[in-house]
Amino acid sequence: MKQLQLNLRRIVDLRGRELERHQAELAAKERLRARSAAAVQRLETLNAQLGPTGAFSPSLAVNGGDYKESVMQWADRQRENLAAHEADVAAQRQAVLAVARKQEAVGQLLERVGSRLRAEDERRQQKGQDELAGQVWQRSRA
Repeated sequence: MKQLQLNLRRIVDLRGRELERHQAELAAKERLRARSAAAVQRLETLNAQLGPTGAFSPSLAVNGGDYKESVMQWADRQRENLAAHEADVAAQRQAVLAVARKQEAVGQLLERVGSRLRAEDERRQQKGQDELAGQVWQRSRA
């Protein structure tokens, strides 16, 4: 039974390290998602600041239009990247929750095994004390 308890403690330690690793991955993915969101915000702000493309000469108007279209396409790609990062963060959160649930289950199992071991030790101690008391009682009668 004690070996089982030691094995469960090792499992809890491993789950703890696994949980920490998943949390670190989640934090890294969240930072990447935040950077993508900031890039999208900056590109949308830049696009809003560009204004109309009607310029003094047709070549400047075409150039301004091409630039504005490029910025909009870049912002669209960044939005796609942001959506992918958000999906990745959501999946990582689910992984963290799953590991945390497993860790909690193993912790509860460890607590139950520990309770059983303590109860078994108490029974053994009580049995030993009862045997000693019986021996003392028998010697006192003799």
